[in-house]
Amino acid sequence: MGNIKNIFYKLNYLRFYFSFLFVIFFISANPATGQISANQITSIKWENNSLVINTTQKITYAESRLKEPERLVIDILNCSFQNKGLEKRFKSELEEDITVSEPTTGQIRIIFLGSASMNRKSYLTNNERTLITKIARINTDEEKKIFENEQQSSLEKYVPGFLKEINIEEEDHETEVVISTTKSIKYNTYTLKNPDRLAIDLLNIIPPKDPLPKYMATQLVSGVRVGRAASNIDATRVVIDLSRENLDCDVDSTLLGNKLKIKFKINKEKEEIVKKSGIKIVIDPGHGGYDTGASYGGFEEKAVNLIIAEKLKKILEDSGITVFLTRDDDSFLSLAERVEITHSIRPNVFISIHGNALKTSRGIRGVETYYWNSQSQKLAYYIHKSILSHLTIPDHFIRRARFYVIHHTSSPAVLAELGFLSNHDDRKLLTNSTTQDQYAKALSEAILKFLDLDTESKPEVKSKKQEEQKLKEKKNE
Repeated sequence: MGNIKNIFYKLNYLRFYFSFLFVIFFISANPATGQISANQITSIKWENNSLVINTTQKITYAESRLKEPERLVIDILNCSFQNKGLEKRFKSELEEDITVSEPTTGQIRIIFLGSASMNRKSYLTNNERTLITKIARINTDEEKKIFENEQQSSLEKYVPGFLKEINIEEEDHETEVVISTTKSIKYNTYTLKNPDRLAIDLLNIIPPKDPLPKYMATQLVSGVRVGRAASNIDATRVVIDLSRENLDCDVDSTLLGNKLKIKFKINKEKEEIVKKSGIKIVIDPGHGGYDTGASYGGFEEKAVNLIIAEKLKKILEDSGITVFLTRDDDSFLSLAERVEITHSIRPNVFISIHGNALKTSRGIRGVETYYWNSQSQKLAYYIHKSILSHLTIPDHFIRRARFYVIHHTSSPAVLAELGFLSNHDDRKLLTNSTTQDQYAKALSEAILKFLDLDTESKPEVKSKKQEEQKLKEKKNE
């Protein structure tokens, strides 16, 4: 008998337990019970004659068009206000009465009341968490099918809008100008010179009655001016004064079309072209004529110097730089004449190209770079390191010396001893066409880097093998 009672009590307990679970499930699932819905409206905005509603989760909605009176009703299902202050009641530019309310707990109702509401359409964006209701066009010949903007009713199309504000932001060497209006913008742009500026005509937009605030100048934009584009038409002209030339300009409109974003940034390629066009370099091929320089293995230094100088000249000219040679043939020039030529040109860089030699020891080899004054020291460093990174040759150090051509030249000046013609291995480098190209490339990259111009590659750190070779050569000396 006791066992029967225990079974009876257990069955009653299970029935009560499952009934309790059912009630909990019903309360949580039924919006009519008063529980807060899972989805919530976080903001409601009225922009460009459009209603924009943002929520915390994906939106499910239904819309219907009703007659007598004409109205559009949109229900957002299983959704509530994040706070009651979000309830809205206002009138649109098209004389519609608009309400956004929560007549039933867990269901938001939007009503557009007025004839223009028949030409509205809703759609989702932002991962279905934003509902936008805007003017569209209904094609009565195709079962009331609604088409996106071509897309404005004639009423909205001809009602002028207003310029609301202009904001300027600067970030990472870019400046963005944002123009906001009360309706979709149709615009024309004009690029003007002397001084450089961008003019934008906002069609069917009326200028503000009160002057806009003065804006702080940025690196790229010096100011913004606003006025009427022309008499007798509703159009606003915005003129953006630019601080410099060679700027790229991108003009883009927002989703609703009531904002223009104009982004300015420096066109680095144009900047480099302009910068290079004003740069002059003098290359001085050492020796010439009866002054052959070092002569070993059937090769004369004067010829080697001129070949590498001409190769360097071509690379620099191809990059847009103006280059002068103190001599372009096998002619003799005194040291004073070389300096006089350089002074008449006033270059940004002077480089004298030489080959080295040591009669007493054919085993000595390596690159040496000489400078005299402090303004030339950095150039000497770049040239020296660049040669070491492009060629397998020992480092014979950067040195300060009073060579006539670099001592008497007012420009940053370097004398480069590219290797020892008296050494078999260095002579192979100096007289081979392929390695002559490498010398020219190394020198060009160093010069461009010194002038703060873009280069395709940077001098690299020497390899461990090169470091060991350097120590070995130093011991042999």
